[in-house]
Amino acid sequence: MCSSSLKAASRRVWRISLAKITLSVLKPSSGHCSRISAMSKSARPKHIVITNIVSLNTGDAAILWGMFQILRERYGADTRFTVFDKSAKAANKYYPWATFRQALFGNRPESWIGKKLQAKGYGHWVERIRYLALSVASRMILWKVGALGRLFVSREDLRSVSEYVNADLVVSTGGTYLTENYGLWTNIRDYRFTLVTGTPLVFFTQTLGPFTRPEYRKAFTDIFQRSSAILLRDERSRDHVLDLGVPAGKIGLAKDAAFVMDAGSKPAELPGKLRIAVSVRTMHFFNRGDRSLADQYKSSVAAMVIAAVRDHDAEVVFLSTCQGIPEYWTDDTRLADEIVSGLPEDVGPAVTVDRQFRQPTEIVEAYQGFQLVIATRMHAAILSLVAGTPVLGIAYEFKLEELFHQLGMDDARLSTSEMTPEYSIKTLESMLADLERWRNKVVHLRAECRAEAESVKDMLPDV
Repeated sequence: MCSSSLKAASRRVWRISLAKITLSVLKPSSGHCSRISAMSKSARPKHIVITNIVSLNTGDAAILWGMFQILRERYGADTRFTVFDKSAKAANKYYPWATFRQALFGNRPESWIGKKLQAKGYGHWVERIRYLALSVASRMILWKVGALGRLFVSREDLRSVSEYVNADLVVSTGGTYLTENYGLWTNIRDYRFTLVTGTPLVFFTQTLGPFTRPEYRKAFTDIFQRSSAILLRDERSRDHVLDLGVPAGKIGLAKDAAFVMDAGSKPAELPGKLRIAVSVRTMHFFNRGDRSLADQYKSSVAAMVIAAVRDHDAEVVFLSTCQGIPEYWTDDTRLADEIVSGLPEDVGPAVTVDRQFRQPTEIVEAYQGFQLVIATRMHAAILSLVAGTPVLGIAYEFKLEELFHQLGMDDARLSTSEMTPEYSIKTLESMLADLERWRNKVVHLRAECRAEAESVKDMLPDV
């Protein structure tokens, strides 16, 4: 190793050692009021930090849109938001109506040592060290000596730390990401860091759990106990939190934030040709150790498309909530292309793949142009309901099962674990035979869901 690299490594070790010493003599912050007087807090606009979001998934962007509306109604129209996203640069490009900063955790290491450690399988140590450094920097800010934070973190990181420290509230976004299908340590470190800053932490309406691994159970028991509110979308998620010993009084149930989006009055009757939109997604995270689930899912969707075209002379358009953003890790049009390429020659001309990126409100408008949406993506289903368009849901996780059960729409739902081409066609035919009833039901449910989504205002803490 060259002398300059040794010097850099030595400086890094000195910084981390000092960070550990500093943390060992500090206790978690006792409250936000120690740094901002109650009078000044009440007089100024609120500042809310939103974390753990993946905005390049337009379903998550729909949640964000709804959260902005709800939080402004609760804390004031002049409330300011800073959104931390792992793809902040791209998010700022696609969603100019929000302000994004790069997430503090889960990023690729930039330093030479960090890259080497990650390459050798020790990336978790990079994140642990980063957590310590950011935590010490937050204490420097709290002690009014924020400039000293530059001993531990970059100038940009120090600015992000300041956002957390000086916020009135940190909100972990709604959605579905706290499940063991995905890695949870990035989220855990972000929550622990938030608690170090002393800023109140709220979990917005989401589906989560179960937590079965001992290390996750221990981490989330502590995090949930110390949070200000845990807002959930379904009873099963509530049971998962209660299973950790968290008091029931911390938990609130409500509908997804995207339900507050405004679609205007009931859409007019759609004359002419039957139009059906289809949202598909990869089963990469949900296969049972082989491709059987993914193959069964694809063949069942294809069977419904074929039946719609041949038996009902339908026009079918694949249009989902994850498409048109090359910076995102997935694009639902890839699977749509696979399905369409295998369709019979007489069916293909009636089927198209829409590749356009749309804002959440534009997806609602697009779904209003169809008589039915077949939705695998949770927010394709929700935005269809917002649009007032009947939806046939395909559940790949329990979140959609729970939603449709709450709405009394079990007859309008399939499950990837059980669906077959034959049963899928039967379910589709049943819906098409009674579309007007489903349409009236959906329009009625839309108002109820909006009211339930807005009800979280009463569950949010005073700040």
